[in-house]
Amino acid sequence: MARLAEKVYMDLMARGKDIETARRWRYLIMKFEVCCGSKSKYDRDDVIRYLCYLREQGYRQSSIDVMVRPLKLLAHIQGWNFPRLAMPKVRDGDVRRPMLSHEEVCRMIRKGKEVLSARELAYLALSTTYGLRREELSSLGRIDGKVTVDTVKGGPVTTHVVPGEIKPYLAGYERTGVRYMSFVFRRIIKKLDITLPKENYGWHAIRRGLATELLYTDVSLINLVRFMRWSDASLKSDFGMLAIYGKRNQEEIDRSVFKVHPFLPIWSEGGE
Repeated sequence: MARLAEKVYMDLMARGKDIETARRWRYLIMKFEVCCGSKSKYDRDDVIRYLCYLREQGYRQSSIDVMVRPLKLLAHIQGWNFPRLAMPKVRDGDVRRPMLSHEEVCRMIRKGKEVLSARELAYLALSTTYGLRREELSSLGRIDGKVTVDTVKGGPVTTHVVPGEIKPYLAGYERTGVRYMSFVFRRIIKKLDITLPKENYGWHAIRRGLATELLYTDVSLINLVRFMRWSDASLKSDFGMLAIYGKRNQEEIDRSVFKVHPFLPIWSEGGE
């Protein structure tokens, strides 16, 4: 068992994919092996059996779409044709995007100063300032007057200015694994005695809250895209050409955002 999962893992690593993606896909193929057994080739019936299993487990369609992707790579590795299946389209309104409000994030910062460890405070300061994804938050390089973020999802490597408001809290930062970052978020929530709905809240809930708050300021859309490290391709059609013509000066972008940043003033409260 797990022989096929290891093949998928090795294939991804050989292609230069990040190790967390390779591990996640290995785990998903292991689930498929448990359901359908280990075979030299699979067919439509096997895929249908697996999809039925996932639906019986209560997975949403958006999650199932993600969990099926490793099977397509497995089909390529083993040389069998992945069956065409008319899967339901996931509408934007059906995708759960948990988000923390301005008041909730501010409460996290204020109470966090009282009860969180130095390491947890560093993570919270970086997350609430730059809206870091958990993959980005787990693997930052040296932090001094600037911090370099190896952006995921096709965005560029971005070097941000570190504002004075959070500098006192960054000494506790340590690199760690992506999965551990999810555990840290849950531990922080527990320490802060915050009750969240059952949806899958994580660091991205802070990122969405920050992006939403900045959207209603006078920061230009292009600067918002670049501060949040979305790829320029996220700007569609002719409007996207502005990203090509627009000059990139990350320090100027950062400082323009810091002037209207919703959470930075909270970090400087209380004489910090």
